[in-house]
Amino acid sequence: MPAPRPNRREVAALATRDEILRAARRLFAAEGYAATSIQQIAAEAGVSVQTIYSSVGSKAALVLALNDLIDEEAGLREAAAALEAEDRPEQMIALGVRLTRRLNERCGDLVRVLVSTAPSEPDVAATYEEGLRRHRRGVTGLTARLAEMGALSPDMTADRAAAAFSMMTSPASWLQLTGPDEWSFDEAETWIANSLSTLLLGGRKRRR
Repeated sequence: MPAPRPNRREVAALATRDEILRAARRLFAAEGYAATSIQQIAAEAGVSVQTIYSSVGSKAALVLALNDLIDEEAGLREAAAALEAEDRPEQMIALGVRLTRRLNERCGDLVRVLVSTAPSEPDVAATYEEGLRRHRRGVTGLTARLAEMGALSPDMTADRAAAAFSMMTSPASWLQLTGPDEWSFDEAETWIANSLSTLLLGGRKRRR
């Protein structure tokens, strides 16, 4: 049976929660996590402090919930569906890299805050680690599919492929390539995708 449609109160509550998270996202990216207070987030979202606590929770809960907002801004659901429908190894790798590019390109301002703040803020560290777990889970699923298809190079296991893919598409890697080294996102995406295809598929990358 289809799930019941939410009533007006539920729709309003979801809209309020979404606006709170987007307000927190803007302030965390602009001001930093430590410098942003619940009171500032409430003012930015146009709600009371109590509404924040009842809709989302504490400041720690707010920053943790941002992983879902990052996934939404990156278009994760649509990208995952496209990847699931693809059966060409090189294109699968390219789509996986493209997904991480979109996440870091669209949410790089917030990612930089999470990366720089995590060492000193346990709540931010938990959020960043959860994001890395989601990243690794998606990569593991991709490399497992490549292994099942017999597409991986003979000396490349699914686990080794996942480790390489995770490292080369991590937020730290994207920040390094598109930050101090000043590569464009197009250049970085092309290089990562080509390098991973060579490393993971080897001599089998042209086979179907």
